[in-house]
Amino acid sequence: MLSIFTLPLLCLGLETESPEVLPAPEEGVGMHGPSIRYDDGLVFDWGSGAIVLEGLFEVGAFVTEGGAPDARDPDTDAYIKRMRPELAGSINGGWRFRFEPNFDNSGVELEEAWVGREVLDGDALLRLGRMKAPFGLEEARSRRHIHFPRFSVLNQFSPAEDHGLFVTGYSGRFEYGYAIYNGTGGSEQDSGKDIALRGMWHSAPQQKSDSSWQLGTSLTFGKQGHTVGGDVIKNASGQGVLEFAPGTDLDGDRLRVNLEAAWFSGPLMVQAELLSVQQEMTGGGASEDISLHGFYVDIAHSLDGNKLDFHGLEAPDDSWLLALRLSSLRISDELDTPGLLTAGTFSDSIDSVSLGLNYIPNSHMIIRNAWTHSWYGDTVTLGGAPVDDEGMFTVEMQLHF
Repeated sequence: MLSIFTLPLLCLGLETESPEVLPAPEEGVGMHGPSIRYDDGLVFDWGSGAIVLEGLFEVGAFVTEGGAPDARDPDTDAYIKRMRPELAGSINGGWRFRFEPNFDNSGVELEEAWVGREVLDGDALLRLGRMKAPFGLEEARSRRHIHFPRFSVLNQFSPAEDHGLFVTGYSGRFEYGYAIYNGTGGSEQDSGKDIALRGMWHSAPQQKSDSSWQLGTSLTFGKQGHTVGGDVIKNASGQGVLEFAPGTDLDGDRLRVNLEAAWFSGPLMVQAELLSVQQEMTGGGASEDISLHGFYVDIAHSLDGNKLDFHGLEAPDDSWLLALRLSSLRISDELDTPGLLTAGTFSDSIDSVSLGLNYIPNSHMIIRNAWTHSWYGDTVTLGGAPVDDEGMFTVEMQLHF
């Protein structure tokens, strides 16, 4: 089941997300016919344009462990998380496009599909279609080089891919993005829309120095109205904890405010975010203004001294990476109003710690091993058993090109 607030889009943070800077057509290619080469993807170049084929493939397995003596039996599963071929193109005149279908356990989903044009002398890109909202650091950065198989407990409240109009770009060391999009994660013909704004300051352009930092903030605001009955709020392992009762709706204003920071120094990398969400909801005859807020801190260190940043290790060849993440989520008591949640599933807090040890044999492969443990502020009923805390071990293999 999808999380209720995982409802929409993509920003072009050149430092923080999927490879959007496409290879420029090579000089003289048009004179001698098309060429094929590898440049962080398989590139077909015909002089006046270029198409690049990339891919991201992830499979894994996990086992859970309940923390209470009478907790539910452990769950185990093997999964296909992402089988995503990626096709992108660049045509003379500043035109771009990108197409990303994703195949996983649940079927096929179109993650990104957009057409864009460079504006402001190439310093910004205007895009129309389906992509991620310019919001938050964890959601915006590239999936290729994250430290854990799953994002933090906060990520489910950040907008992901959605349909709309997006502008992202750079001005000196300032990165920015703004967008208007449906706010539902898909097509929506009503008047309810979300607006997203994001700004980030980089201490060094393109993280070229040995030590650098970045600070940013983002927000979304809009009015939404659709059902979320059966959706869940998850712990940091991706296991559903709070379940919304049938008939529960997002019904009114929604505001998300986020602060983000990252610091790089040789083999050490730290990133952190602080998030607040306000959402009007109705259900079971009740109407409440729900608030959620939380934070995470993600610390990673290359054990062989390799330089580390959002693009991964500088020389990923038979390398090991150690990571630690702390996260905390606080949920207002108004969500415990009868009619909004399934009985017995409310907790006013979810705190988690994750430990990861990743093996990187080469520039195209990562094997992630992670243990995550979550504690609940209230005893919740999961699988028919009361649970106060829960752990999960996950191993995941990723191939990318």
